[in-house]
Amino acid sequence: MKKLLTLLLGLQALLPFSQAQTLKPEQMKEDFEIFLDALQRFHPEMYRYTDSADFKAIFSGIESKLDEPLNQVEFYKTMLPAVSALKDGHLKWIIQGEDQHYGAFESDLFPLKLYFEENKVKVLAHFSGESVPVLAEVVRINGTPIATIKETIWSRLTFGDGDSEGGKKYQLNRYFPAYYALEYGLPDLYRVELIHEGKSLTWEGKGVNKSQIEAGYPQEDTPFSFRLTNGWTGVLKINRFFSYKHEPDFKQFLKNSFNSLQEENICNLILDLRGNEGGFEKLGIELYRYLAQDEFEYYDFVSTRENQKTAYPSHTSKIFRILNSFSKERNGSVRFTKAHGLKTYQPYKNRFNGNLIVLLDGQSFSVTTEFASRVQADGRAHFVGEETAGGAEVNSSGFFTIVTLPNSKIDLGIPRLGFHMANLNPQMPKNRGIVPNHTVIPVAEDLHSGKDPVMEKALELVVRPNL
Repeated sequence: MKKLLTLLLGLQALLPFSQAQTLKPEQMKEDFEIFLDALQRFHPEMYRYTDSADFKAIFSGIESKLDEPLNQVEFYKTMLPAVSALKDGHLKWIIQGEDQHYGAFESDLFPLKLYFEENKVKVLAHFSGESVPVLAEVVRINGTPIATIKETIWSRLTFGDGDSEGGKKYQLNRYFPAYYALEYGLPDLYRVELIHEGKSLTWEGKGVNKSQIEAGYPQEDTPFSFRLTNGWTGVLKINRFFSYKHEPDFKQFLKNSFNSLQEENICNLILDLRGNEGGFEKLGIELYRYLAQDEFEYYDFVSTRENQKTAYPSHTSKIFRILNSFSKERNGSVRFTKAHGLKTYQPYKNRFNGNLIVLLDGQSFSVTTEFASRVQADGRAHFVGEETAGGAEVNSSGFFTIVTLPNSKIDLGIPRLGFHMANLNPQMPKNRGIVPNHTVIPVAEDLHSGKDPVMEKALELVVRPNL
């Protein structure tokens, strides 16, 4: 579910667009109309979280700002209220040929690695390794209060479905330098007012480049791992629901892991899904077949929109267009009939019947949240950690239609399928992510020291076998 960058990179225009180039009002209004038309044509449920009246007001507000020339980045920012109002974490809004997060800014970026706690913002490090007052509290950046900066950026964040806050917290912490640049530009010098060990001080420094920032967030090398600990607990870490050709096969890995749980008579399983942004739907289903206690349904239905031709260039994969031709109208909407998960599944014979503990965070998204939603609806596990980015009831993902706005050269990527989970608990908040029943949010001191309070809480929930 869910890899889009290759497709976007294949849609480059023959003539590059200069970010300083001015867009005329008539050009922006043409792009604006295409943006609106594409969403209405292709998004499976555009008004899922924001109704048509509210969208009309948002679009009117945007259109009123298009009477004066803007450059590409200014137009990009002007359109963001509509992107964020959709409340769809899979929707893509990317300056063509640029990084999804950093856009037009890849150097002279804010140099300090920050961590946003509930009421405070702390310094964790300098991205180039310079000495900084670690764990100092940030008060202002270049004269602007940090609370104002957070509020401004927060209103434009899009990584999350519905009113979920987990993904936005992750996005704010992970990509703060990128979003600061978008909102406040690139000053020659960053002046950061701090409180450190009870004293006020000011730190000043130059910006860093994107590669230095990314080096501060190393990625997991392995897609999944399994280990036994304390004699009665297994720890299954799944970083993504897919693997590359040179990596172990996911299905075989699951089979081997659950055979080991059975052979060793393990009574606890900690399933760590933190940092897992998703993958393929069928692999989430495969995992649940090793955990379900009875037969189950996964998706209630999958919504879509019919195949359509447009007067403007748009790209949708041929495979999807073929599969979508079998979709059927039902109850006033179009249902995609060729998705995995639209049947009743039986659990595997070597399923795990013991105590299940699932770890989640604000990066748990897409297929990961779908899986967690099924687990939660069946009352199958303890959940520990933070709210997921993905919606508990539904997410839009799968295949995408890509529209490159002809004048501004910005790519709009629209997910084509709405995956609705089956047999949910009616008490579950439908417009939020999965909210753990044991909320544990690390603080800056935990990250600095390497402490893992989420795993510590999980270990408190394991049960000892009757020896």
